[in-house]
Amino acid sequence: MNRTFFEYLGIADMERIHSQILAWIFSSDCNALNDSQKCNLLMTVFNLENVFEIKNILTESQRIDILIETDSDLIVIENKLKSSQHSNQLERYVELFSRTHKVKPKFYFLTLIDEIVKDPNWKRISYTRIFEALKKIRLNEDSHSVILSEYITYLGKLSGLLIDFQNDSKKYDMVFLDGKKKKADKLNILYKNEYEKFIAENQLETILQKSFLTSLSLRIEKVSTFVADTRGDALIDFHLKPNIYFGGKKYMTMIQLQNDVIKFAFVVAEKYGTSKKDWIQSMIPKMEELSLENTFGYFKCNRPKTKAYISISKKLTRNYWHMNMDELVIFIEKEIDNGNRLTELLELKLN
Repeated sequence: MNRTFFEYLGIADMERIHSQILAWIFSSDCNALNDSQKCNLLMTVFNLENVFEIKNILTESQRIDILIETDSDLIVIENKLKSSQHSNQLERYVELFSRTHKVKPKFYFLTLIDEIVKDPNWKRISYTRIFEALKKIRLNEDSHSVILSEYITYLGKLSGLLIDFQNDSKKYDMVFLDGKKKKADKLNILYKNEYEKFIAENQLETILQKSFLTSLSLRIEKVSTFVADTRGDALIDFHLKPNIYFGGKKYMTMIQLQNDVIKFAFVVAEKYGTSKKDWIQSMIPKMEELSLENTFGYFKCNRPKTKAYISISKKLTRNYWHMNMDELVIFIEKEIDNGNRLTELLELKLN
């Protein structure tokens, strides 16, 4: 695959660049499309009706990535190419616009992967959807069309990669092993194919890991789940028992899968980011006892580092992405059952 103009500039993996390009495409400054094409593109991508004029476009306004005002709608777009929604982020935007605008906006969460959007006020749209709509349009004979054509080519690469990864994640070990590596450290690695090189150059490892774990989360019905990442490695939490009170604070238990480790964790349920490890120092002996007594293989006790989080863990015998999805679901559901039993044993120690 030849590198596109945006890749040569080293900006193709930057969310803000994509926001600016998308805003430019719909703006009056872009001559690659006429006004009618822009309105039709807007209706196709966002599933709208009766858009006859695009009145105004803003980027990075009130912390919103893209804001598009038409003669009939106010469109709010939160762009997350490689990152994920923050805690209550989408809810805060809905509250903000309800105070500052008379017209009720339509909220869209733009992502590369099928990230779950739990706020009903928001609809998810994908980069693949934008690519499919753009590639059908006949561009005007203008120098701007060269720029837009290059952008469409880049979106096609993203879409093709995502499909290939989802069809056979087993062959993409580098996605799951290289998430921590810096971009500069990948320059001299000899990758097996152009897709691997494309992933490395655009630092897509973590978001592709999230894509895999999001697919897993959709198959788990026993408990609620949460997909996140730490230091470049995606993880998934399987929530077990909430509302466990300890030291005057509310905690929860969960099973957590990350890399080649699965954990049974005891973690503060609210305001984790500002929590302190001192809150659960007295939990250490109890979790150490649990690590020695349980029969599920969770033999390593991981003491709190900075936050109110403590766990016992075990190593996986196989990389989880090498399992087929049905096999992985069965494995996780068994560990959820084990986690529920560990929760019962831990509660006996608390009482």
